[in-house]
Amino acid sequence: MRMTTQPSTTTDLAIEIDHGQVYIYSVAPWADDPTNDAVLRALTDARRSGRWVGVADGVIDLVVPFQKSFDAPMRVEVWPAEPIADYENWDHVVDVDFDIHNGQLVFEPSGGFKPVRCEPLPSGQYRARVSGRGYTEMLEGGEGLDSYRLQLWPRDRDRPAEVRRSWSGWSKAT
Repeated sequence: MRMTTQPSTTTDLAIEIDHGQVYIYSVAPWADDPTNDAVLRALTDARRSGRWVGVADGVIDLVVPFQKSFDAPMRVEVWPAEPIADYENWDHVVDVDFDIHNGQLVFEPSGGFKPVRCEPLPSGQYRARVSGRGYTEMLEGGEGLDSYRLQLWPRDRDRPAEVRRSWSGWSKAT
């Protein structure tokens, strides 16, 4: 496995989380089919798997242990190969497969708030590392203490989702 020390692209965004979730996608599967329930299936996958990051029809559902976070920092990094692990800096880290179509990457809070679009990214098949921190502080009533990162690097095959680090507070929060 080849690893590198610097991303080729970095974008910093402010995203919103509502109802404890943010959806990450390139193409909304419900755009052409309003009956598509990818967000519900991704939520079910997140909960049943215990990963708290679920996937369905190209939608990643990032579930957090608190209801709302407005203007949460989200760093998007595109890497030429798998980045060096820094799990100790994060509360929760999960790797999933994720494809980017037409350069589009969108972060949409559950509950109908306006989606946040990332600057165009290279289209392709990626492995995505979803990382979050500040969970304990937010759950204890802190505001603006959470932050997130989405690292993307090319993949040559499909792989199952994998928890790299699990936040120890899930049993108390759910």
